[in-house]
Amino acid sequence: MRNSTVDLAGNQVVLELPQAVRSTGASARRYRSIGLGLAVSDVAAICLALIVAYWVRYGVRPLPGRELLLVATAPVVWVLVFQGFGLYSLLHLPPAEEFRRTIGATGVGLVLLVMVSFWSKASFSRIWVALIWLMAVFLELLARRAWRLYLHRRRLDGRLALRTLIIGSTGEAVQLAKALGASGSGFRPLGYVGPGGHAPAENGLPVLGGIGQLRELINEQAVDCLFVASTLVPPEAVEVVTRAARQQRVHVLVSSNVSQVLSSRLSSHQIGSVVALALRPVRLTGTQAVAKRAFDVIAASILLLVTLPVSLAAAIAIRLTSPGPVFFHQKRVTRGGRSFKMHKFRTMTVGAPDATDLDTSVPFFKVDQDPRITPIGHRLRKWSLDELPQLWNVICGEMSLVGPRPLPAEQVATNLELLGPRHEVPAGMTGWWQINGRSDVVPEEAVRLDTFYIENWSLTFDLYILLKTLSTVIERKGAY
Repeated sequence: MRNSTVDLAGNQVVLELPQAVRSTGASARRYRSIGLGLAVSDVAAICLALIVAYWVRYGVRPLPGRELLLVATAPVVWVLVFQGFGLYSLLHLPPAEEFRRTIGATGVGLVLLVMVSFWSKASFSRIWVALIWLMAVFLELLARRAWRLYLHRRRLDGRLALRTLIIGSTGEAVQLAKALGASGSGFRPLGYVGPGGHAPAENGLPVLGGIGQLRELINEQAVDCLFVASTLVPPEAVEVVTRAARQQRVHVLVSSNVSQVLSSRLSSHQIGSVVALALRPVRLTGTQAVAKRAFDVIAASILLLVTLPVSLAAAIAIRLTSPGPVFFHQKRVTRGGRSFKMHKFRTMTVGAPDATDLDTSVPFFKVDQDPRITPIGHRLRKWSLDELPQLWNVICGEMSLVGPRPLPAEQVATNLELLGPRHEVPAGMTGWWQINGRSDVVPEEAVRLDTFYIENWSLTFDLYILLKTLSTVIERKGAY
């Protein structure tokens, strides 16, 4: 929309007035619908947790009036708390961060409900509170896992792919376009908007125009998102981008060039006209180390008892189907390069000749369809049941439940430069590498994933990895 007037010198001046705000794209509307669906599932989760926990504590009977009032109040409290934790914007919330915030929001929400109960004079016993928290966390995580699966499917079929313009045309912009163009990324790159003086990028996407044409391009291309490749994009150009995004109601993302970092470690700082990202250091304090060790011992002891029937069945099956010992012991490496004897159920034939044409010193060496593996061993490996004896390694302090997988001493000694950084923390039964591909991941990517875990350690991150491991084991991908 243009309008004209005349300046004091009698010259006509053309004024650019903001155009009418366009309606948001289909993908953006679908994200809002998912946010509403999340709110409904959150309300259902807390109401169900309150009622079922009451029945478990006091028996199945109609809830008294005061408790019913609390159930009626809970949805309002719950949605406000979860909204405050930013849990209804999955577009800007990675799964690990959603997991951490869900646990935190559940705790805060329950504290507020306890405070409401004093006003309503409802009776909140300590057992009831504990049951509500456990059930609420379980139901919340279960519901959000289902929403994440739905979100993944819609991203794969393109229904939740945001139409995106990339601001910049440097090498960073080209790499950004490749990442956004990957299947399931949730973005559909349309082309580049090149700040003045930048050469066009040649990777199949066109340079659609310059910064001065940004608002017109947003309307012409039905854009949902602007992604700024921050290298060599001047501050004045970023200001134009944010203004256009505000007026046209589109999302803005800025590449940070900070790799291997979870968003929970980042905070922004204003220094004059500069916005800087502060990176919280990750170090296990004495208290955190004690907490991690206590969690390992308690959880490993419980798992050892719960899985005892499975372990006994596996031991009997191994003994009956192939000659040799039930257990296999191997020298592995853990924190600080210290070696220890790791325990597993034996899955290979005793005395089978080694594969002489294979180099077992290769990092993360493993062979698919290894002929030395017994039929029972193949099944144990597919379900990761051969790893159960390592719970004893955890209890003895030689391993942790979560951490980089311990590798044979031979592999570490041969590839110390590549594998050395993995030993800053205790080795684990499962880790970030295991839930992101297992044995299908190439060595360099496995090391990068282990480094990511070391850089972003937290107790909630450990818990997230443990729960994610369950689904990874059930899917049985990369297990051999």
